[in-house]
Order: sequence, then C-alpha cells, then structure tokens
Amino acid sequence: MAAVAQLFLVRPVRRLTSLLFLSAILVLVGCATDRYRWTLAHVYMSPRARQLPRAELEEIVWLVSHAWDEAIVGVGQACGEPPDTMHVVARYGDYRTMVFDLKRVSGHWRIVDHGDGTPFISTAWYGC
Repeated sequence: MAAVAQLFLVRPVRRLTSLLFLSAILVLVGCATDRYRWTLAHVYMSPRARQLPRAELEEIVWLVSHAWDEAIVGVGQACGEPPDTMHVVARYGDYRTMVFDLKRVSGHWRIVDHGDGTPFISTAWYGC
C-alpha cells in the first residue's frame, strides 16, 4: 500500500519539477530575446561595424545577448585590426564594462574571450 501511495506522489512531483524547469528556461530565453531586440535598436555601432552585413551584426548581438545579462553598449573594432575581429562592450556596473572579443570562424562569429574593461579603454573600439 505504501508503494502505491509513493508512486502517486512521485509522479506529480516529477511533473511539477519538470514544469518549473521548463518555465524557468522559457523566462531566461525570453529575457535574452528581449535584450537582443532592444540592443539591435539602441546599440552604438562603430563605422567598421556598420560595414558588416546586417545578418552578421545580428549574429554578434545575439551571441553576446545570450552570454551576458546586461545591456550591450557598443560594437566595434580597433583601428588596424583584421576584419574578422570585433569587440562588444557591455555594461557591468557604474565604472566597469565587460568586453567580449569575437572572431569570424568559417563564416560565423564566435566569442573567443571576454573580461573586465573600463569605459576609457572601451571607447578605443568606437572610433574605427
């Protein structure tokens, strides 16, 4: 009798756990999607970033929007860097930024590194 009672309690708990997990994933994906759309409409693109095809800019913004949960400030490239390199600056506190380094590999952009930056250093990628 106890085994039957346990069986009826375990299944609903598993279903509830699965439902909660699925709901959490949907919320997180929804937030990243909203951040991605907002960023595309408001982010600063450097002159070299604006030369990229729209699909590549969208890919870059999508990658960082799904990797970082703060607003993206700008997308750019340092003067003299090869065209297959871009940097994305995202907000991280009042005087700190998170910098993502991206590289085009086999026709697609990949995040190859990220780390703390400062607003002063980050502006170097906005001029080119």
